Order: sequence, then structure tokens, then C-alpha cells
Amino acid sequence: MTRPRDDSPWQDTRRMPARDELAAPATQIVADRDAYLGQDRHDVGRRISDDQVELFVSGDAAASLQREFEQHTPTFITVHDVGTSASLRLLSSLAGAASARVQRLMVRRQGHGVALAVLQFVEVPLGDGTPVRLYSTDINTDGSTRQALARVLLGWSRLGVLLVGELPAPTLASALTPLHEAIVRGPWPNRELLLVPLGRNGALAAQGPQLAAGTPVSAQVTPQAVKPRQIWNYIGTTWNRLNVKGGSARTVQTELDRAVPRPPVPWSEATTEPMPLAAADAPAPTRAPAAPKPRAMPMPGRTRWQSYVERCAAIKGAVASCAFDMPSMQPLAACGGPPVADRLAQQGTALLAAAADAARALGLGAGSQDLSLSTANHHLLLRAVPGHPGVALHLVLLASIGNPTLARMQLERIEPPN
Repeated sequence: MTRPRDDSPWQDTRRMPARDELAAPATQIVADRDAYLGQDRHDVGRRISDDQVELFVSGDAAASLQREFEQHTPTFITVHDVGTSASLRLLSSLAGAASARVQRLMVRRQGHGVALAVLQFVEVPLGDGTPVRLYSTDINTDGSTRQALARVLLGWSRLGVLLVGELPAPTLASALTPLHEAIVRGPWPNRELLLVPLGRNGALAAQGPQLAAGTPVSAQVTPQAVKPRQIWNYIGTTWNRLNVKGGSARTVQTELDRAVPRPPVPWSEATTEPMPLAAADAPAPTRAPAAPKPRAMPMPGRTRWQSYVERCAAIKGAVASCAFDMPSMQPLAACGGPPVADRLAQQGTALLAAAADAARALGLGAGSQDLSLSTANHHLLLRAVPGHPGVALHLVLLASIGNPTLARMQLERIEPPN
């Protein structure tokens, strides 16, 4: 006999949703991609990873960046070098103190993967947790674009900081004149400039205030700063003075070691809680493999990098050798030179990043971190150090006596530190 339809055994499992459930479903579609990714609408560019942000432009890089600032009105600090190269070292010190990474803003041409400029920055949280970017004007691009981007960053920042090296009075005057002309010509929404002398520079005390003469901009000269810790203290103190009306919610930590928070440990590297003890008569549970420990940032002195770079520098034609940590752009050990270790680390990181970006744009994948570049007088060899993720070697050879192919083969035979 056929069972009636109403007596189906699945009858109890069928239920029409209530009207309230239809009006407020548990799953919602997020129409805004920025909201889905957690991107702050007041930040410039789209975040594609923990330490990279992309900005696609259709025209000139500086003009396009200015339009972004006009549209989003972000609050940020700009650090500019005058007769020195200390801004990137300041960023590396801030990030390195928290075992974090210096971040990059990649300005790309719309429809093309090639980066027109690479800006580096760190994010410093305010008292209420809002991140404020600290940009360096030491930008990886051509000379004219670098100058134009520096003027845009200084002109639209909440606080512009000039790190001034030890320069003669005429040289200092010629370096500050284009900046004064840019302030007068405008647009220049920034109203605060902080001049930090890194050496004995008596001329700065006289010429610094003249930088903003006849304009609504205020230019303040600090005492001499020798270390990144002192530079950041002056910057943080000035920022807090400018934002005193906002209370502690708008202030930053003036101590360099506490200015940038430590990044969270990825879930795959988080430590696990021990399981409770089993009863005496219960079978012993199978021990699960321990979660991998997070890799500590390589630091100078903890690994015998000096011996490694000296063996690499013994290759025929080598004039400079440097092992460096790519996330922080910090040299671990160096031999020979010039170029100096800081420059080898910074430019080595930029070259490897540009090569990886080009490979992805061509659809070739990330590829290995191995690069060779030749100029009229030198060969540059960049190679990831086996067994040490995030660490690379930068070797400079004289083109007249060095052979990059043989040098690469010799590098493969040199054992890296344990």
C-alpha cells in the first residue's frame, strides 16, 4: 500500500523560514570591497598584504597622489632628507624595535604592472588605535618624480619633518630655496615644519625660520639629534603638542621602542594550550605535532654573519658584500665598500621587490629571490641565503675583473651560517 504524502518520514525536517528571518538573514553580501577587506577609507591605496599597499594611477604619479590626498584627506607625517639619508633608517628603527616590517606603497600605472614609484612608511597608532602613516621621501623612482612626490608628501602632511645633515651655509641655502618656493607657490595645506639637525649646523638656526617667511607655515628648529631615538622623540613631542586638543586619543608614544606595536602572531604559528591530564586508566592520547614557533627577526651579533660576508667578499673582483634582513632592510653584516651597508640593504631589498613585481606582472609567478644586474663598471649579485628566510646577500663586483657567472657558482659553494 502506498504511504500517504503527509506521512512522509521527512515531514518534521521541512520548515518554512519565519518572516523575521527573511527580513534579516544571517549571511549578508558586502557590496563595498574596502569594507570586506577592512581597508580604512581615509588611507591611500588598497592593501594587498600585511606590508604592501597598491595605488593604480592613470597619469603623473605626483599629481595622482595629490588628488588622492585631496579626496581622502588622510592624516600622516612626512620625513624628508636634506643633505643626509636618515629617513629610511628612522623607519627601520621604528619597525625593527617591534619586530615589524617597513611597509610599501606601490604606485602603478593603470593597466600595467610596472611600479612608477615605491614609497616606504610605517604605521604609528594614536591613543585611540587609529594608525597614522610616517612616510619617507627617499622614494624608489627617477630623480624628477622623487622631487615632485617629496613636495606633495610634505605639502599635504599634518607634520613635515626635515632631517638636515651637516652642510655649509651656501649649500643649505640652495637646498632649502626650492622648498620655500614650493610653499609660496602652493597649494600647501601643511602648516607645520620641524627641522632636525643631525650634525653641528649653526646655519640652520638662522636659515630654518626663513624657510617659511611670508607664509602661514610655522618652521621650528630642534636641538641636534644623533640617534633615531632622539629624532623620534622630537617628532612625537611636536605631534602631541599639535594635537593637544584631542587629548590622549590623538597622541603617539614618544619612546621609539613603544611607538609601533608588535604585529600579531599568525594563527598558524600561535602556541597551543596543553590538553588536560587523562585519567590513570585511560589510554594515552596521541601527541599532536607542536605548532611551529614564529621566526625571530635576525639581528646582528646573534648569527655569525660577519664570517659569511667576508668569505663572499673574497670572491675575485668583489668590492662590497652585505647580508641583510629584507623585511626590516637592516644590514646584518658587511665587508668592504663603498657602497655602505645601509645602502646595500635598502637598495637590495628594493631591487628584489621590483624583480618579484615584474615577474608577477608578466604572469611568471613569484620566482626565486636571485637577481643579477650589470652597469658600466660593476655587477650586482643578489641572492637569498639558503636556510635563512627573509635574509639575502648583496655582492658588488668590479666589471673589469669580476665574472658574475663564476661568482654565482662560488656563492653556491659557500656555506651559510648555522
